[in-house]
Amino acid sequence: MTWFSLPLAQADSKAAFYDSESAVAWLAGQPQANSLAMLGELVGQIRAFNGGYTAPRERFKTMEVLRQTLFAVSADCQRRYENKPVPLAGGEQHVLDLVRDLWSASAAAYLHCLSACIERDETLVRHSAKVAHRALVCLRMEQMSAYLGGAEIAENFWNTAHGAYGAAEELGVVRQAVSDRLLGETVESTVSAQYCMLLLLHLACPYSLARAQLAAANRWFARWREQVAVQSEAAAGSRAYSIVIDLAADTPVHDQRALPQLGRWLSIGLLLGKLRQRLNLLAGGETPENLRLGSGLSAEACAELLTALGARLQNPQVASPWVADQASAAFAAAGLENIHHLLGGKGLHDPLETTLLSAYQIAVFGHVVREPEDSRSGRNTAETWRVTRQQSGELHLLRPAGSGDARLGLKGLLAIELPQPEHFSLATVSGIYARRDGSLCLAVTLLAGRPEALVAELREKPAGKISRHPAFLLHAPAGDAGNSLLVPAGLPARALGIRFFKDGALIPLDLRLADFAERGADYERWTLPAS
Repeated sequence: MTWFSLPLAQADSKAAFYDSESAVAWLAGQPQANSLAMLGELVGQIRAFNGGYTAPRERFKTMEVLRQTLFAVSADCQRRYENKPVPLAGGEQHVLDLVRDLWSASAAAYLHCLSACIERDETLVRHSAKVAHRALVCLRMEQMSAYLGGAEIAENFWNTAHGAYGAAEELGVVRQAVSDRLLGETVESTVSAQYCMLLLLHLACPYSLARAQLAAANRWFARWREQVAVQSEAAAGSRAYSIVIDLAADTPVHDQRALPQLGRWLSIGLLLGKLRQRLNLLAGGETPENLRLGSGLSAEACAELLTALGARLQNPQVASPWVADQASAAFAAAGLENIHHLLGGKGLHDPLETTLLSAYQIAVFGHVVREPEDSRSGRNTAETWRVTRQQSGELHLLRPAGSGDARLGLKGLLAIELPQPEHFSLATVSGIYARRDGSLCLAVTLLAGRPEALVAELREKPAGKISRHPAFLLHAPAGDAGNSLLVPAGLPARALGIRFFKDGALIPLDLRLADFAERGADYERWTLPAS
C-alpha cells in the first residue's frame, strides 16, 4: 500500500551532492560557522537532492552524513524565533519558515528511503527500523519548531506522520530499538515511541505552555514514551485509557463521529500512572531534582504541569475551538496603554507638563500641535476579533489577519468588550498560535471583577524622577476576596514610591500595594491592604 506521497525524481536535478562522498565534500566547503547562511543552503540542496535520482542505500547514507549538521544549524537558529510574541516579525518568520522547511525536506528524503524499504530494496530493507525512526524524528523536529514559533502545524503533516508509522508497521519494525544520541534524550528509542511523541506533544496543548513548561513536558514524555503503546484495538479494563487515531486522516486524533478507516488506539494508562506517581511524591516532599523532573521548574510548577498534562491526556481536544458557524464580534485591545484608553482612562501625561507644552505651542504656532489625549481613547485603540467559544471564565478568540499590528504572547494582558452582556473585562492569554492565513487563535482567561483605569505615578530610584504609567483597579465581584491592582511588570521594583490617580486628578487615591499576587508577561497583580 502507498502510505505517503513523495515528489517525483527529475533527471536534471541541480543538487550540489548526489551521494555520501560528495555530501562530505560539499559540507567541507560550506560556511558552517554562519548558521543562518548554512540553513538556507541546506534547505535548497536537500530539496534538489530529493528531486534527483539516487540509489536508496546511497540516499540514506547521504542523509546520515548531513544529519549532525541539521541538528546543529537548527538548534542555533531556534533562538531567533522561539518564545517570541506573534505574529512574528519578518526576519523571525523567515528563519522559522526555513527551519520548518529544513526538517520537512529531510523527512521527505528519509521517506524516499522508507518507500524503498516497502518495495523490499535489498540494499536497505534490513535498515527499515532506522529509516522509519529517522523520518519520524525529522517530523518531530518540524513539529517542535512550529510549537516554539507559535505557528500552526503544516498541512498534511499528520497524514505524513501516520503514513510513516503505517509503513513501519507494515515492515514489522515498530518495536525495534534504534540508537540516536543527537536528540540528547535516551540512548535509544523505538519507532513506535517516536510516533507516540508526536501525538503526546499535540495532546499536551503546546500552544498554552511556556517555554520552560514545553521543555519539561518534552523531557518527561521522552523518558516515559516507551510506556505508551499503539494498539489495533482498544485496551480493556477500568484503568485502561485509549485515544482513537485514524491513520488515514490528516488529524492527530479521531473525532469519533464516524468509524476510523484505519483505526489505532493510543494506550496511555501506564503513562498516566507515571504522572500520578510523581504528583504523589511531590506532595510527599520530594524535590523535582530527586524525581528526575529537571531543575527548570519549581516543585509547585511541576505539580501544576503534571496535573494539567494528566487532564489533557484523559480529555483530548478533538474539535477545534476556533471554528464556529456563529462567531460573535468583540472589541479587544492589547498593550497596557491601549487597554487604558479602551477603558476610558485619562491622565497618563503629567497635567502640569501638558499645560506648559500647550502654552508654548500656542505662543510659537498659534495653536496646540499635540494630539489631545482624549482623541486616542475609546475604540480607536481597539481591534475587532471573533468569539468562537465562550464558557465560564474562558474565551476562544480568532483575530482575523490584518486586524492590527499588536504582537501577542502568553500571559499578556487584554481588554475585551463582550456583546452579551455588554461590558469590559480584563483577560490574560492562556494559549496562542498563528495560522497559515495570518490570523491568530487565542484562548484567554477572564479576570473576575470590574476593571477601572487609573494612573500610577512613579517616583523612580535613585534620583526620584517622576513618570506616569497605566494601572487598573480590579473591583472584586460580590462575595470574592478584596480588590486588586494591576501595574506594569517591574514597576514596583523601580519605585521609591507609587501614587494612584483617576482621570488626571491632582489628588491621589488612598490606594497602596500590599502583597504580590501574580506576574504576567507585561503586568503584575497586587492585593490591597486589608481595611
